[in-house]
Amino acid sequence: MKRDPLSLKQVLGAALPGPLAQRLPSAELLAAWRVAAGEGLARRALPVSLEKGGILVVAVGGSAWKQELALAGPQICERLSQAGHAVQRLKLVSAPSLKPPPPPPQPQPELNAQEESEVDAAVAGIKDPELREALASLGRACRRANKAADK
Repeated sequence: MKRDPLSLKQVLGAALPGPLAQRLPSAELLAAWRVAAGEGLARRALPVSLEKGGILVVAVGGSAWKQELALAGPQICERLSQAGHAVQRLKLVSAPSLKPPPPPPQPQPELNAQEESEVDAAVAGIKDPELREALASLGRACRRANKAADK
């Protein structure tokens, strides 16, 4: 049985008490944060919870970035609201050891029809259907990674 990966919110939500788990920011809010704050600020500040009244608690690494975020706060809240997230204001907390989050992964290039047929031909002789599909999936992933590296 194939299972989709769990989000960090789902994993932590199962381990935390209900009210605390409900305050975790959603994956959609975190993605919108990156756009609304911009890459520079998003690398130095991370939303950690969404409190009642639309207060987004943001951990900020360093006082200079905290000050910059305080100044940009109203515009960021406006952008988040326009993106469908009910954020009224930011509550900034210090996080001196905050490491920048990794950049979002780049989309992998698609394979053309010839590459797809080459992968299918490479695994055609495998009798076990699950193994054949797993190896075909691996072959496609390797081909996409190689295409991305060649760019």
